[in-house]
Amino acid sequence: MTILVTGGAGFIGGKLVRSLLARGEKVRVLDLGTSRTGHLARLGAEVVQGDILSPKDVEAALEGCDRLFHVAALFRMWQPDTMSYYAVNVEGTRNVLQSALKMRVKRVVHTSSAVTIGEAQGQLGEEHTVHRGYFLSDYERSKYLGEQVALEVCERGLPLVVVNPTSVYGPGQTSHMTDALARFLNGRLPAVIDARLNFTYIDDVVKGHISAMEKGQVGERYILGGDNASLSEFLGRGAEIAGVPRKPRQVPAWLVRTVARILHVVSLATKRRPWVSLDEARTASHSFIFDTSRAREELGLEWIRLRVGLERTVSWLREEGLIGGASW
Repeated sequence: MTILVTGGAGFIGGKLVRSLLARGEKVRVLDLGTSRTGHLARLGAEVVQGDILSPKDVEAALEGCDRLFHVAALFRMWQPDTMSYYAVNVEGTRNVLQSALKMRVKRVVHTSSAVTIGEAQGQLGEEHTVHRGYFLSDYERSKYLGEQVALEVCERGLPLVVVNPTSVYGPGQTSHMTDALARFLNGRLPAVIDARLNFTYIDDVVKGHISAMEKGQVGERYILGGDNASLSEFLGRGAEIAGVPRKPRQVPAWLVRTVARILHVVSLATKRRPWVSLDEARTASHSFIFDTSRAREELGLEWIRLRVGLERTVSWLREEGLIGGASW
């Protein structure tokens, strides 16, 4: 039988598709267009053009599929129209999972995010943490609501498992954590808020998805994460590995939030992305650290340690010409 992957053209989805194909699985990818998925088709994936906002498109893509990885999401920290977060991450999720229930898909993994855990500032989050009751960004709120939709459809009979990746990095990523590392190594990240985060290497995220499909308990969620470390430590270790004599400069969170408020006003007038958005400033001010023992114990996962993951990531950045040479 066939596995459907939504969001197969993205960073996590693309790596997942490659891994499934390498295991000999028959994989179908649902994507808005085929221009971003040509490399997956060449590897053997069946690519179907369609929109997760269209139940008709989703049902057509699910025809003949017994398993589903719903990875598609809008993952950005600024949008000119914030309602797009809710269209994709909430209503898109509703369309996909209700269609999966209707089509009697045998097993589903829903890719949520560790930001939905909702731990308080400085608290170690885990799967049963009581949510703090407020949100730091529209992205966080939309992913939380999307996860609630997933669990509701599960209660109605869909055999679904939720995975919650933390701060993902690794080869192939040209945005978010890996982009921050590249900008720092190239001297283009002048300062950071020294929040503590949980960093997880991309290969571990993919393994976590597959293990959740095979071993996860229906109706449960699993945090897919690695080492808890400060952002300065993440960047500093990367610089040490790359041989870059540079240390992260830290700025207070209140200063970044103040600048973000000013830039937000300008952005409302220009409709252009600010250097730092309000959502980014609020999120960066909040530490995201997690207990990942449940995924290790129930899914049998072993995480790649931060230094090893950074060594592989720095090597890839150098091979791709995204950072300088052997010496700076």
